[in-house]
Amino acid sequence: MMKLSLKITESNKEISNRIIKTLIPQVHKYMIKNEKEIKSGLPVIIAKAIESSPEYSSILGGQLKYELGIPNSPAVLSSLIDIWINSLYVKYDPPRFVAGQIKSSLNISMIKADFSDVLGSSYAYVYDLKRKYTLPWLSWLLLEGQAPIIQGHKVVMGPNPASRTGMAIMSEDSSSWSVPSKFAGTVSDNWITRSIYSYSGEISNFLKRTIEK
Repeated sequence: MMKLSLKITESNKEISNRIIKTLIPQVHKYMIKNEKEIKSGLPVIIAKAIESSPEYSSILGGQLKYELGIPNSPAVLSSLIDIWINSLYVKYDPPRFVAGQIKSSLNISMIKADFSDVLGSSYAYVYDLKRKYTLPWLSWLLLEGQAPIIQGHKVVMGPNPASRTGMAIMSEDSSSWSVPSKFAGTVSDNWITRSIYSYSGEISNFLKRTIEK
């Protein structure tokens, strides 16, 4: 009877590392799939968060629309949301073998911290060609808090043919106009940051489901 003996020349650790390394292509495929799903699903949640905010409703057809004098607010809001969701950046680091493990990561960013992506667009301004002036309404709303903006004036609500929206006009007064307190914002606490924070649970659950499934 022939006897056959085998001798394993590799250690358990070396065998384990070799097996783990063979899984890298599968991890790569998995991460690409996650990247695509996040790029398609996260903008939907962000848009929903913004559209559910009291500021959005007010700009669409309420106090902010008239006090800020935004005549075509539905189109303006739609364009601003497009800018924000199109700025979504999702990129994963290719999987690599490090200390006996496969490591990879997803980097997600959206909406610039200084809001320069939207504040540099034409939608951030109201242009009054008749009176020949430009109002940076979005900057006021996102950054100025309750600081006095228009000295010696107040907003008078009501139908008025001289109004850009037909429902409000600035009138001389001893007071000063500022963004209404319930809508006022600063760079770290404003319409958009509050909107996203209010949906942070839904965003976290979406990312968790996407990565774990």
